[in-house]
Amino acid sequence: MKTNFSLVILMLIATSCASHPDVRPGEDGVHRVAITTDDVDSANQSAIRQANNYCDEFHQSAYIVSENKKYTGNIDEGTYNAGKQVSKAAQIFGGGIMTTADNRNQQKTGRTVGLGGAAMDEALGKGYTVEMKFKCH
Repeated sequence: MKTNFSLVILMLIATSCASHPDVRPGEDGVHRVAITTDDVDSANQSAIRQANNYCDEFHQSAYIVSENKKYTGNIDEGTYNAGKQVSKAAQIFGGGIMTTADNRNQQKTGRTVGLGGAAMDEALGKGYTVEMKFKCH
């Protein structure tokens, strides 16, 4: 019983830290969340959620000081976005071929197309950085 209780406590500690992994506390009371992403909208939502979780630990609410989104990829932004669209299309198309294939060769082709799209997506990486600064009130 004592071992189970200790395990529960350790799990609670681990999950409480995981609720705001991208928060960097600031000395001046202005804290920062920075997330690299290829989906700016979900990263922005995650930054807000992490700021709120961080401030909740102090029984306070998050007050957003500033939000900033910028392209930080290694290739020009237009090429990056076009590449991301092509990689997603290849993954979807490859999956479609696999599910409707009549034989192993067609399944292999679908798998190859889908994996090629996934490899391209991985190679392009996460091209945007979302940064939010906040205070706890």
